[in-house]
Amino acid sequence: MTTLVSGFVHSVTAQPSVQYRRNKWFYFLYDGGYLAGLIALDVWLLAAHPQPLVGAWSWSYLGLLPLVIYGHILLNVFIHNCCHGNFPRPINRLIGEIAGLVVITRYASWEIIHQRHHRHSDDPEKDPHHVLPSFVRFLYETMLFNVERQLQNQAYDQFGDTPENRKRERIRAVLSFATMLPLLLAWYLILGPYAFFFLFVPAQAVGWVQVAHFNWATHNAYSEPADYRPVNLDHGLYWLGNRIWFGLYMHGNHHKRANVFNPAKMDEVMARRAAMRS
Repeated sequence: MTTLVSGFVHSVTAQPSVQYRRNKWFYFLYDGGYLAGLIALDVWLLAAHPQPLVGAWSWSYLGLLPLVIYGHILLNVFIHNCCHGNFPRPINRLIGEIAGLVVITRYASWEIIHQRHHRHSDDPEKDPHHVLPSFVRFLYETMLFNVERQLQNQAYDQFGDTPENRKRERIRAVLSFATMLPLLLAWYLILGPYAFFFLFVPAQAVGWVQVAHFNWATHNAYSEPADYRPVNLDHGLYWLGNRIWFGLYMHGNHHKRANVFNPAKMDEVMARRAAMRS
């Protein structure tokens, strides 16, 4: 009984990358579980016809869009911190999974890709979002295609580049993308068509572009000699972003100390930790 409880606790608290290293079928269990659960949720929503959160629409609701976009980006900031265990361990994975459902990506892919980014930062062959000089090119070449390519390469690095593993990765990619469809349908049914198309979808689009730009700009993308590396940005709009999103653009600090929730306060946090140890 103790072993079963311990195994369950590990499965719901351990980082996906840890579980993935031990089990090449992790994604099939993870996305397969989500797919089954989301289809069941959609069937219930379609059968029960619950009232959507936003039924009668008023165009004044568009005034909420900046707040919804802010919340979407904030959830990505939280996922970023979850990837490094910066919330208390019992709830770290839970926060990541809930936030991942809202931003559609789901937590496992976010965390596994982000760990690869830290291991191979700015390596054009292995970094999932290595910098290109043009942000537009970076947006579609790197964020649209290279992230999935590196997710597959992660599997080949761990389990070997074999025909069997390549076939499994092709199936895994289809399963992962297919899982997004019932998730999107669930949000459509929960929110209602107006809130879905005029608030949720725009927030997803703007949030995705912001995540892309964050990854691009904070790796010294403006450097003319292509000196791409993690840097701190704290001027202009970046200054504001650091104040409302927990030091998001202090990325040089983040790569030095990823276990600090707010990289803008890294020196203060490290000094406090040193004082506690002394």
